[in-house]
Amino acid sequence: MKWRSAHTRPLLSDEDCIAAYQKLLDVELLGILFDRYVDLIFGVCLKYLKDPTESEDAAMEIFEVLAQKLKSHKVDSFRSWLYIVTKNHCLQILRRQRRTALTEVYEDHIVHSETIVHPEDGIELLIRENGIKDCLEKLPLAQKQSLELFYYESRSYQEIAELLIIDKEQVRSNIQNGKRNLRICFDRNSAKTNER
Repeated sequence: MKWRSAHTRPLLSDEDCIAAYQKLLDVELLGILFDRYVDLIFGVCLKYLKDPTESEDAAMEIFEVLAQKLKSHKVDSFRSWLYIVTKNHCLQILRRQRRTALTEVYEDHIVHSETIVHPEDGIELLIRENGIKDCLEKLPLAQKQSLELFYYESRSYQEIAELLIIDKEQVRSNIQNGKRNLRICFDRNSAKTNER
């Protein structure tokens, strides 16, 4: 990713740029900092998001995040702080993507179901979400907890294993079995709907 602009201001330290930005709210000062660390920002985004285009978009979003956060945040080490802000932003993106993952597992099934004529209809979306929630509640506790931690909280297998005090292989098994049981439950609910 290339982002370079010719700033006419003299070379300022990170701290001076931040102090001046907080006083003047001049976006050009923010641009100086962004130019200085754009490679770091893009590198962190690419590490987490794995996609260059998505990483470029995320890097541009970071610029907007900085514009807000630097208005009031006291920053001692800008480079370290920026790394954490960038990492957290990427993790938020990944969480948003994972939150929809459980629903997406069923999307093909739902779109091709004879009972659902308009999948974008708000009522059908509500039925779909409630169907998933109902099925989640029917799972064995370990499967339910593993799926919720993995999909809704974006936890890794290792984190789930530590939280539930089980080994990683059991987490993997819980997630696989839970997904299978969700699919069975959801299909059964869809079949009942078809009979009506």
